[in-house]
Amino acid sequence: MVSEPPVSVPPSSLSGRYIDSDVQLGVRYVLEHQVGEGGMGAAYLARREGPEGASPVVVKVVRRAFGTTDIPPDLVAQKEAVALGRLNERVPPSPFVVRFVDTGSTHYFGSPPTPWIAIEYVHGGVEGTTLEDRVTYSIHKTGYAFDSVRALHALRCLASGITEIHGVGVIHRDLTPGNVLCCGFGSTEIFKISDFGLARPVGFGRTFAGVGFGTVGYAAPEQALDTGVDIRADVFALACITYYVLTANHYFDATTPYEAYERMRSKARKSILDSAALSPEIRERADACRAIDAALAWGTALSVEHRPQTADALATAILPLLTERVASPTSSRLLLRTIQNSAPPSDMTGWHWTVRHRPHDEMVIQSAAWDTDGRCFALTPRGPLFWSGESWLGAKSILARVPRGMTFAKRHEAGGFLIGGVHGTLAVFGSEGIRELSSAPDASIELQDASGLFDDLVVAVGCRPGAPPALYGLSGRRWLKPFPLEGIQNVATVLRLDDTRWVVCGRRVQGGAFAAIYSPLDWELSYLPTPAIRAYVSGASSAERCLALLVGSDGTTLRTEGDRTTVSVVPGAPDLSASALDALGREWVASLGTLWTRDPRLAEAWRPTWSNSTWEAPFISVIADSGRVLAMTASAGIVEGRTGCEAQP
Repeated sequence: MVSEPPVSVPPSSLSGRYIDSDVQLGVRYVLEHQVGEGGMGAAYLARREGPEGASPVVVKVVRRAFGTTDIPPDLVAQKEAVALGRLNERVPPSPFVVRFVDTGSTHYFGSPPTPWIAIEYVHGGVEGTTLEDRVTYSIHKTGYAFDSVRALHALRCLASGITEIHGVGVIHRDLTPGNVLCCGFGSTEIFKISDFGLARPVGFGRTFAGVGFGTVGYAAPEQALDTGVDIRADVFALACITYYVLTANHYFDATTPYEAYERMRSKARKSILDSAALSPEIRERADACRAIDAALAWGTALSVEHRPQTADALATAILPLLTERVASPTSSRLLLRTIQNSAPPSDMTGWHWTVRHRPHDEMVIQSAAWDTDGRCFALTPRGPLFWSGESWLGAKSILARVPRGMTFAKRHEAGGFLIGGVHGTLAVFGSEGIRELSSAPDASIELQDASGLFDDLVVAVGCRPGAPPALYGLSGRRWLKPFPLEGIQNVATVLRLDDTRWVVCGRRVQGGAFAAIYSPLDWELSYLPTPAIRAYVSGASSAERCLALLVGSDGTTLRTEGDRTTVSVVPGAPDLSASALDALGREWVASLGTLWTRDPRLAEAWRPTWSNSTWEAPFISVIADSGRVLAMTASAGIVEGRTGCEAQP
C-alpha cells in the first residue's frame, strides 16, 4: 500500500493520511488535524502507531519556502532533531524540555520531499498549553499573574531545562512565554521548553543567514547585532520570561528589533511593582521586589560579560526572594477555588481511548509513578524501567544508579520520583540520578511506601522482622520518633492530605480494612470510620484540596475531604486497585479490566468508561488531569483517555 502520494496535498485534506517512519520499523504517524502554523511551517496533532500501541504526538513540517534558498528545510529540521535528540540520550531525559520522537521526510507537500519532526504531545488542560496561556488564564480568573510559589516553580523548571540544553552544547535563541509548554495543575505542573527552530547545536557553526534573530523583546541584543551568540542569550530571555510570569507584561515592550535594542541599551529597567497584576503576597515584600528588580536588570545587561553566566546563576539570585522557605509548587488558592467553582461538571461525551502499550505476561510492574507529562518510572523484579511515552526503556545509564532493593515509587515533584525499600533507604530519583538520599536510623527496616517532600515533611511506612508496621516521619531531613501501628497487618499506602496530615490505610491483623489520619508533628493517629470490607489497597490525594480517595475490596471507595468522610460503592462491587483525582474534581477508580469515573458534584453513581475483559492483570497506577487519564496494569498495559485536541507545536 502506498502511503504517500507523489503530489502536493492541501493541508485541509490531510486528516487520516499517514507518514511512515524512516527509521522505526512498523511505526507510522496518522495526521489528525493542524494545530499550529508559523514562519517555519505547520504543526499537526498526530497519532503514532507502532507494534505495541499508539500515542499522541505533534508532527512539525518545515516549509520548503521558509527563509532563503541558502537554508535547506532539511537542515532546519535537522537542527531541531539534533538539539532534542541529544537530550534523549539520557534515561530518563529532562522533563523540562519537549521530547524528541522521530524525524523523516514526506511527499505530501510536493517534491522534493518535505522534512518533518515528531515531538511529544503536551496536554495543556483547563489552563492552556503555553506559559502565555496560563499567565493569561490566571489574570482572567484571579486578576493577578503567578503567585510567589508558582513563579518560583516555573523559574526552577525553566532554569533546569536551559541548563540541560546548554549541557549538550545547544543554544536555544528563541525562549519566549509562547515557546514554553505546560501540563498539569498545582503541585503536578510542569513547564517544558519547546520550539528549537532557531537553536544552534555546537558544530553547526555561525547562525544561518535568514533564519531570524528571535522574538522581539526576548531576543538578546547581540542576536540582532549578529556579534556572536552564546548561552548568555538564553539567560537574557529567561530574565524576560521571569518578569512576564510575575507581571503578565513584557519586560521590553517593542514592535521592532531596533526599538527593542534601544530599550535594552538604556540602563533604566521596569520594576515588577509597576504592574497591577503583581501578586499581593509578593508586592507586600517591598525589599524582595527591589532585589528581584536588580536581579532582572543583571540578567538583561546589555553586555554579556555583565550578565549571569548561567541560567542557574540567575535562578539562584531570584529563587530565595520568591519565598521565605522552599515549598511545593501550587497555584494560588484563589485560582484553585475559581477553577473548581466556575468549571461546569465534566461530560464524558467525546472522550477517545487509546491503548498506549499492550499488556505483556513476561513483564511485572511492582510499583509505578506517573509524571504529569505521561512519563512513568517503574520498579520490576528485573530492575527499574522508564516509560518514555512511546516505549519502555531498560536499566541503562542513570537508571542503573537506582539502589537495589527498592520496592516502591511515588511522584515526588516535577521530574522527581520518591523511591524506597530495604535498609530503610529513602531517595529522590530523577534525570540527574539520585539527588536526595536518607536512611532510617534502623537499617533492618524495609520501607514500603511514602509521600511528602524532602525539603518539608515526608511520612513513610516500614516494617522490621517481628514487629508491627510503623510510620516514620522525616522533617527537615531529620527522622522523627516512629509511630508503631499495633494491630495492623499491613499498610497499603500513605497519602499526603494537607500540610501536616497524612492518610494511611490497609488491613488489620484480625481482618478487615482500616483507614486513619496521621499527624507526624503531633505524633497522633486518628482512625476513620470504615465499612466492613477486607482491605483498602490504594488511593490518591490532593493536598491543595485537602482531599483523599481510598479504594479497596467489594467496590468500596472512602472519600476524605477536610474533616468529612463519605463512602460509595462501585456497581457490581468489583475489587478496586487504583484511583486518581483531576483538577476539575472528577474521580477515577480501576477494577480488573475496567476504569470507572464520576463527578461528585453531580452526585452521580460510578460508571464504567473503558473496559477490556482480556486485560487480566490489575491496574496498579492511574493519573488524571482535566480531560486526560492514563492507567497502567501490573503487566505493563497502558490505556489513555482524553478529550479535546488542544496541542501546540
